[in-house]
Amino acid sequence: MVVLVLASVTLVVVGLRDVPIVRDLREGASTVVSPVEDAIGTVTSPVRNAWHGITDYEDLQRENERLQEQLAEADSSTIGRSDAERQLADLSASLNLPFAGDVPKVTARVVAGPRSNFSHSIEIDKGSADGLAVGMPVATGGGLVGRIDQVTADTARVEIVTDPQFRVGVRLATTGALGTASGQGRDEALTVDSSISPTTAVDAGTGVVTSGVDRSAFPPGIPVGTVSGTRQGPGGLSLELDVDPLVDVDQLSYVTVLLWQAG
Repeated sequence: MVVLVLASVTLVVVGLRDVPIVRDLREGASTVVSPVEDAIGTVTSPVRNAWHGITDYEDLQRENERLQEQLAEADSSTIGRSDAERQLADLSASLNLPFAGDVPKVTARVVAGPRSNFSHSIEIDKGSADGLAVGMPVATGGGLVGRIDQVTADTARVEIVTDPQFRVGVRLATTGALGTASGQGRDEALTVDSSISPTTAVDAGTGVVTSGVDRSAFPPGIPVGTVSGTRQGPGGLSLELDVDPLVDVDQLSYVTVLLWQAG
């Protein structure tokens, strides 16, 4: 067997010259050696399988230990990573606004939040130099945040939806019924004065979006909140809605300004 193997190797090397007679001898040697190789493979297969089982098991152990070390390192740094992960999630949400369509957008970092329970604004690090103007709506992937009420070249102040001075035209996502939402203060539901009949049942959890009616300050379809309660309006002529805002302004790191102006 050894002689045949050596002869085969020699013929393969010589066969690189592609001499016809040597090529024929090489093919003949391969035909003779092939059954011997198959027999050897059959005999040695259990031994090889056992060997690979031992070495592969050791490799798996080492891989498992490496992964365990990585998990331990990740666990120990979770607290340190949490703020960065939250900011990354906010940025991703601000960049993904399916309801904005092709309206031009500018994403900005929140540099100052509401300073007290009586404050209803946040400050962002983009301004008129970036195309921002008073009245433009501000949102995240979750929904409406507010609108710009002051702007400088490099910064802007955003009036948030809970401000008692804030007003926005809305409609029910289910029926299209129109109304006007107004802020009632921090941590309070918005109030919607609607044109809905007081006898109409509106389910809790019904979505409310910006109406986008003619010359509106907001484009249509921006999520605003969900209905949390209903009651009869003044004189019993219409239905008033309590709407919980979708966006928690206390947790914002990034927002997106829609370069949209009334008319």
